[in-house]
Amino acid sequence: MAGADRAALPHGAAPRGVTGPLQAADTAGFRHPGRTRAGREFCCRQSGARAQRPNRQNAGMRNTPSNMTVQRLDLGYFIRPASETGTSQPRADPVLAYLVRHDKGLLLFDTGIGAADPETEAHYRPRRRALREALTAAGAALDDIALVVNCHLHFDHCGGNPLLAGRPVLVQEAELEAAQQGGHTFDHLIDFPGATYEVTAGETEVWPGVWIIPTPGHTQGHQSLVLRRNDGTVLLAGQAHDTASHFASEHLARRAAHDGLQPPLPPYQPWLDRLTDFDPRRVLFAHDCSVWEPPRTRPAGGPAEAATG
Repeated sequence: MAGADRAALPHGAAPRGVTGPLQAADTAGFRHPGRTRAGREFCCRQSGARAQRPNRQNAGMRNTPSNMTVQRLDLGYFIRPASETGTSQPRADPVLAYLVRHDKGLLLFDTGIGAADPETEAHYRPRRRALREALTAAGAALDDIALVVNCHLHFDHCGGNPLLAGRPVLVQEAELEAAQQGGHTFDHLIDFPGATYEVTAGETEVWPGVWIIPTPGHTQGHQSLVLRRNDGTVLLAGQAHDTASHFASEHLARRAAHDGLQPPLPPYQPWLDRLTDFDPRRVLFAHDCSVWEPPRTRPAGGPAEAATG
């Protein structure tokens, strides 16, 4: 959320990371103790060798598990004040996480709303659903989670991390650096016993068919998750865009630019070019229950089929 940087966050100093494949049970690479401002040491591991960069035609499909699924978890909501909506009215925004079932285990993308200070509580008026309850409803438990990926470290995205102590948390190096400076989120959500961080500096294939892609904007270290499935790619955008309509608008702006329309044109995030390499069929968001899907086109004499710009 835009106002989450009102709060202070320490985080550990991290070594410079290199991208590459990661597995929750891997012992490859080296471990480096980071230190928070409070002085507690935590485990911080770099990723290994750089994963092969896919193109639009073969983006990760050779490693696509046939039975990977994703479930949306409802973890509550907050009231975004009118000063942050661009309108004269406040807006109720959901807080959504995603449970990915993979041959390698269960991956959790974001963990919900953490406890905040009185000022932030009054500003956003959050209503929380317990992570344990949401996982139970999805047929899983905290102990089942093998890997955590946070799109970023604001308190409405990493609130359940302390419940998953010892599980690797994948985060961009830029996000750790921002967190280390303070003013990013709340200490207790990051600096807790058993906090273990997998540091990346760019894109990486986490598990076969599961890619982390940097999508800076909301924060400099924001990242999104690409899931390559046999029935099409699912993109977990996090807060790269607040809403599906915002994503759709920038997707069309990119299409206009690639169609060669003359300026002036609306801007779009440059990393949309990279995401388009994966040809996403569905895009899911952290603060919008709507789902983006590509427009349908009907070839002459043939059935309707999806197409992306």
